[in-house]
Amino acid sequence: MTFVKVCGITREEDMAAAVGLGVSALGFLLAPGSPRTLSLEKAAFLGKLVPPPVCRVAVMKDPDEEEIARAVGSGAFDCIQFHGSEEPDLLRGCSLRTIKAFSVEGEDDLDRASAYEGGEMLLLDSRKINLEKGRTFDHSLLQGRTFSRPFFLAGGLGPSNLREALEKVRPFGVDLNSGVEPVPGIKNRARLAAALEAVREFDRFERRRHS
Repeated sequence: MTFVKVCGITREEDMAAAVGLGVSALGFLLAPGSPRTLSLEKAAFLGKLVPPPVCRVAVMKDPDEEEIARAVGSGAFDCIQFHGSEEPDLLRGCSLRTIKAFSVEGEDDLDRASAYEGGEMLLLDSRKINLEKGRTFDHSLLQGRTFSRPFFLAGGLGPSNLREALEKVRPFGVDLNSGVEPVPGIKNRARLAAALEAVREFDRFERRRHS
């Protein structure tokens, strides 16, 4: 089954809708500079409302050890997603599960992700400038590529392009954010439901194919 993470949660009602639709994980953005950014206090409040087994992910960018310790100490998260230029040792020293995100434009970015020695999982995202134009990165770059760790596919994914992306890339999981939003930070339940159904259709097809 494809793991589905919904990132950029800012509202309790969006969180409840995502949980009700059966997502695998929710991401709370602690990194500054985004309309989806939350304070640690607000993110922790929401995180503590999430029922198990849904995984709660704190998304951080170049945090120092004190910031990581505060996120861990809140008891509201199961995993930290690192979105900056963090050294591998910082991830290896984290007591929670870890995801390392990389922005992808070309082969060099995938080489860098392959060579990175920290993080239990990878997340391959589109560059910000492309996301602002509603574009994903070129998924054909991933064809024939293998990684030593499971990876999430992210960046502009939604109901209209998920099935094609899954068939082309076959990732461990997908990360949904802007593709299920009418405006940044607000999730649309109908778009989210349609995206989840696209993932489930792909999974059903794969099960039939291998049965």
